[in-house]
Amino acid sequence: MLLFWGSLLCWGLLPQTQGEARHQIFLRISKDQLETDISDLFSEHHILDRMAGIPVTGAAGEGVTILDHLPFVREGLSKKSSGLDLSLVGDLLSGRRLPLLGKLLQVGGLVIEDAIGPEVTLQILSDSLLQVTLRTKLYLSLQQILRLKVIKNIRIGIRLEQTGNKTKVAFKECHTPPGYLSIRVLEQMDPLLANEALAWVTSVLDKALPFLLQKIVCPLATTLLNSLLEDLLHLALPPTISGPEDFQYYVTTTEFTEEAILMEVQLVTPCGPGQRPRRPDHLTLQPLPKLAQGNMADLAFGLEVYNDIVSCLYTSKEIRVDPQDSKAADLIQLLSLRELEPGAQTSKKSRGNVRLTISTPDPPIVRIDGHTATVTQPGSLVLLGSSNTSSVSVSWNLLSKAVFSLRNQELKLQFSLSSTTVMLGPYPAGLTKQEKRMEALLLELLKTVFLPQHNELLREDLPLPNIKGISFDQAQVELSKGYMLVTVPEE
Repeated sequence: MLLFWGSLLCWGLLPQTQGEARHQIFLRISKDQLETDISDLFSEHHILDRMAGIPVTGAAGEGVTILDHLPFVREGLSKKSSGLDLSLVGDLLSGRRLPLLGKLLQVGGLVIEDAIGPEVTLQILSDSLLQVTLRTKLYLSLQQILRLKVIKNIRIGIRLEQTGNKTKVAFKECHTPPGYLSIRVLEQMDPLLANEALAWVTSVLDKALPFLLQKIVCPLATTLLNSLLEDLLHLALPPTISGPEDFQYYVTTTEFTEEAILMEVQLVTPCGPGQRPRRPDHLTLQPLPKLAQGNMADLAFGLEVYNDIVSCLYTSKEIRVDPQDSKAADLIQLLSLRELEPGAQTSKKSRGNVRLTISTPDPPIVRIDGHTATVTQPGSLVLLGSSNTSSVSVSWNLLSKAVFSLRNQELKLQFSLSSTTVMLGPYPAGLTKQEKRMEALLLELLKTVFLPQHNELLREDLPLPNIKGISFDQAQVELSKGYMLVTVPEE
């Protein structure tokens, strides 16, 4: 049995290259979900099937010889008979009981007819130690004398061992805890004989079952647990993400909490020098909110961390507005400081001599207020005259409800057209009396010309990792205590 499996994929806090940035996020998988995954895996592989049909005392040629390993049975005794002499049952019923019960057991008369389960429960013993308990139900028969239901537990310890930025998982011994053996009589031929037989059977099972379960069930159970943990803790990218600027996820630490497996993850994103946010080297993160009931997993982004990611992924764009556009005409007139008589219009010729541009060099910023998120996009509107030497600039901040969507394993940020407002920044003093009108005209222009293109630009957002058994396609974004939580509800 392999006690250790390979170290989790992890890079430490390595020096950043010019074209990338590293962000600290958290991945949690609920204890209940892990319990379900283990139970499903064991059921899928029928780990108790090999127990069915085995004589507990080891008839020749069948199953595992158990009594040969016990000190009170003479070597080879359980192999002396190739089958059960049914005359033993008659002798028992005629009164020759106690000695023949022992012989009946020795020649393979006690057989496991069926094995059900196991039922899996997990217990967190510490932040680095997990105990997996398998509750097995075995149905046994002693020929025509007894039919029994026996419950016996198997325990497997899993320990996390952290060395720097590497986590190793060690499996403690798979064993059956001493002392607990539940036996229930389902059928009996003779109550007096059954009582004597039950005492013998209990003694045999108490000694034989631990060895039997450890030899047959433990190796497969440990191998499957090893495979499951590797799949859960290996974070890969969707196959559609490729190229020299790949995103990468690296697990750096793992621990067990009361409610979940908690993994600290480094997300590596492409990030040019001009895109890198000005942040301290080590952000102080608030304590994580609890994993909500009904969620199998979540990916937690601190707000500042998420804004840093948006900054790295953001590409600035300058949009040139068609001066002949009817929505731009009044703004061009206003910024040109020209007052027209009522009903007069700016000529098409004069409009064609100027250039109106919308510029957004800085990335949007997300803010959280309770359970609501808003997003602000700073920018400016610039009117450049025909001589290319005179210009008029109006700074603004566009505010909107933040809309998060998840599709094709990507998290996308969008502005809501229906909840958008604009706040003016610095603008020429001569426009003070026209502030309200300019604000209304600018908002209309931004909603119809700028936002559709800007939302399309923001669609190229954050790819989420692939985790076996967990899909982010049906995930939801929840906001709590300064965190964005991408939560995966239970199915």
